[in-house]
Amino acid sequence: MAAILVTVQVSHPDQHPPRLVSPEGDGPHLRVVGEVETVFDWSKDSCGPGHFADLPVRAFRDADDVVHLIISHTETRRMSGPDLSRLSVPCDVIMRSTQDPDPARFAFKEWIGAVYSEDGKTVHALVHNEFQGNAVGQAACTSRDYFKCWYNSVTYTRSTDGGATFTRPITPPDHLVASIPHRYQPDAGIFGVFSPSNIIAHDGQYYAYVKAQVPPDGAQHVCLIRTDQLDDPRAWRFRSVLGFDGQFIDPFRDTEASTFLAQCDPISLPEIAQMYESITWNTVLKKFVLVGTSSDPRREPNLFGFYYAFSDDLVTWEHRKPLLEVRLPWRVSDPNVPVYMYPTLIDADSPSRNFETTGASMHLYFTRLNTGQSGLDRDLVRVRVDVVP
Repeated sequence: MAAILVTVQVSHPDQHPPRLVSPEGDGPHLRVVGEVETVFDWSKDSCGPGHFADLPVRAFRDADDVVHLIISHTETRRMSGPDLSRLSVPCDVIMRSTQDPDPARFAFKEWIGAVYSEDGKTVHALVHNEFQGNAVGQAACTSRDYFKCWYNSVTYTRSTDGGATFTRPITPPDHLVASIPHRYQPDAGIFGVFSPSNIIAHDGQYYAYVKAQVPPDGAQHVCLIRTDQLDDPRAWRFRSVLGFDGQFIDPFRDTEASTFLAQCDPISLPEIAQMYESITWNTVLKKFVLVGTSSDPRREPNLFGFYYAFSDDLVTWEHRKPLLEVRLPWRVSDPNVPVYMYPTLIDADSPSRNFETTGASMHLYFTRLNTGQSGLDRDLVRVRVDVVP
């Protein structure tokens, strides 16, 4: 097993760096302070071309109090060490994509999107699964266009060795957690349930956010899901207008279910838009904090980048506020300039094994795509964030 020892360093210069946003209006606020630091430098630390954080990173402590930071891609690896500022990079792959060419089995290209462990030994995970018809063949995608043949779902996997390896305990497609109630159609567009947030425990339940993109027009919104049984993928329920009574279906098998009833409802759409990436409980503010990628047409000027919002109950959110203005991939004409994605808040001093809490100071982790969205040179970076009461 090859391993690279990494200590956090000040990032190399960027001609188009993130831009700080000063808090506006009444508090409380989050404020970015300090310099951008590089946590994982692809040019020095990667174990292969595709080794980079292609989703928000997730952290947990194992039974020996070792901290693990999940670096998720179609081959998922991790960084490990005594704390979040002293991490090594083992080259071991902890989960590989199945690449099953049948969209009805929900097991094609797979990213670990969220992890949660009660004891540091068994680690439950939600998986972002992309069926990419263009990679399967002409019959699955006549156009051979990635964006026209992308069908997404969220599934379940598990580790029983402290996160060293993840293996499905349930045979596909019974590992399905969340899907839109529509079957895959070649060349229909980008549809599905995407990219779970981290998992957070609250009042005897486990919660996460997912993003849904639904036909026919591809409208996007964020859904809140919860379960009391992390080891049962079918136990997850989504919040509807009546409460947590919504149940996802398998559209290839549950044909008797109503399409309308099996489609998750938006959460605070005007307030949070499509923000879903990170959820924590802040012990200073006594509020939940959501961080994600957004803009705000109500603002003048309308800033694009990473935003945050506060809530008392995970359902009703205050209007989002900008945290860091960054260049987003879909906002640039030059495909080779650096862009930024995948924000998440992590407090190294959180007493939670799963880093579910933040305090007076924390870090915003995100991925910097040094040569644009099509390039593989992608670093994991972080910047300090303080609470302003």
